[in-house]
Amino acid sequence: MKINWKHTMVMFILSVSLVIPSAAFHVAADEKYASTTTVKSYPLTSDIKVEVKSILNESTPEGARIGTVVRLYNDGDRLTGVPEYEVRAKTQEGLEYIMRPSQANAKNIQPKETVELSYMTVIERFDVFSLTDLSFYDVDEFVYPKQEKKIISLPISDIEWKGEKANLTDPSTMKKWDDQFTIPVLSSTLSYKPVSLTEQNTPDGPMTIVALLAKNTGDKKTNIPDFRINGKLENKIYSGKRIEKDPITLDPGEENYVHYAIPIRNKMDLKSLSVLTPEDFVGEDKKHTEYLIGRLTITPPGANDVRYFMNQLSQYEWNKPLQIDPLTKLIRPEISVSMVDLRVYESAGGGFKAAVAKFRLLNKSENPLPVPLFQTVLTSSSGNKYLGTRQNTQVESLIPNLSYVIYYSFIIPNAENGEQLAMEITDGKSVEPYNLPLAAFKTKVMDETDDKDAAFFPFQVTLNNWSIGINYNMGQGSVPYSYKNNLDFGIKLQDEIVVDKSFSQMRLEFADAKNRIMASKVLSFTGDNKLISGAQSIDFNADRLENTVYLRIYEIIDTPFGEARRLVQTMKR
Repeated sequence: MKINWKHTMVMFILSVSLVIPSAAFHVAADEKYASTTTVKSYPLTSDIKVEVKSILNESTPEGARIGTVVRLYNDGDRLTGVPEYEVRAKTQEGLEYIMRPSQANAKNIQPKETVELSYMTVIERFDVFSLTDLSFYDVDEFVYPKQEKKIISLPISDIEWKGEKANLTDPSTMKKWDDQFTIPVLSSTLSYKPVSLTEQNTPDGPMTIVALLAKNTGDKKTNIPDFRINGKLENKIYSGKRIEKDPITLDPGEENYVHYAIPIRNKMDLKSLSVLTPEDFVGEDKKHTEYLIGRLTITPPGANDVRYFMNQLSQYEWNKPLQIDPLTKLIRPEISVSMVDLRVYESAGGGFKAAVAKFRLLNKSENPLPVPLFQTVLTSSSGNKYLGTRQNTQVESLIPNLSYVIYYSFIIPNAENGEQLAMEITDGKSVEPYNLPLAAFKTKVMDETDDKDAAFFPFQVTLNNWSIGINYNMGQGSVPYSYKNNLDFGIKLQDEIVVDKSFSQMRLEFADAKNRIMASKVLSFTGDNKLISGAQSIDFNADRLENTVYLRIYEIIDTPFGEARRLVQTMKR
């Protein structure tokens, strides 16, 4: 029997597909599966060594699908043809099944080169059986009777994978959350360590994001190969997808992250994570059959509730630089990020509250740098998450040795008191629409009894004096009373800090003793008509004489739900 083989280069290319293969599929049984993580090689000819990379034995509606991938290594010094051997899989009952070669298999092997060869067959049997050996036969069909000679038989019972129903049980394949591991069939010089498990709402629905920290421990530049991570619940398996769109290449000693999105709403429901490698078989009709082989099982972190999450974080000290993940490319190391303010605002018409966080960005370099477009997430002690809305800024670059202040607003329910909060800084640009964690800390909203002069940070605002005069208008048809308000402000922008014109503003509101608004005016801290130190005069007319007038000073900001304001000070005349 003549078998054609096609060259397959042993290169690993990252999958760039962002399509979830399917939703959940049910596991019909809970079969045990044991595997070792080592790959053994055997001599096939005097120059060629063979090793078994993958063995599949799974039940399908068409019958038992048996697949295998082997690697051949040419240890010689010249181009060598792939031996035209017949490959057979042997069952525990002693039955042998002939495997069909993939149309993509190699025909020749260059010196010191490795090729991967794929085989598959579907047997019309639906009972449960196991495989024990993979054998190579030299078959001569041109003589009668046909002659065959067994070249080598390789043990495969320890690496047999039974598809979606299988569970890994070999201790060498069971990993705890903090364990560092390798995937030897892909690379022995790339190590991985699980570092985070987060929940997010995305356009594709709720997702649990798994982050692995990959490190190149070898001495050559290496691509992170294609592998998958699936999530398992009690009786369901959810297919994960790698969310990085571009290949990730690591220099020797370099580290970087690789992330997977699993369509699970609650990460606490996760029982295990499976690491799988993809294989491919091309039939005679050129149709590709893809399948996955389980390699490792990772146990998710225990006690991973909100209280545990909060306890893992440090209490933030105002205006101190945040410890940003050094591997991120979104926030340059020359940029210092600190949170300088966090207060609660109310909507003018009621219905919602907004927590507003102000961040200070300092460019410590000698060159202009782009403003980092990071995202923010606020988590309450009850576990509710609120995504921050970034100020609608127009500044694109940070000036050297100057700070830029920007705010983020979080729409929160009226019942939220803001006493115990967690703030997360995330990267929402690198792999949109997902947010990757960059920093996290414990915090709380500021006490409104704090220094009033700093209430409009970064502006120091002091109302030095306020006086009001009332005149009676004698003219016919005119409003009887005119009010003249004189306000003396002291305005100072802190040194080496800038804001843009979309920053917060001041609202002055005049009301009578019955809380009826008589007049109001909005003053900006930026622009041509910005509020400056000195006297401000505000005049308005009224049809009644009020002996008592209240002046209320608000800070106002824009949110997606409309204007939100925070009462800074109330004065009475």
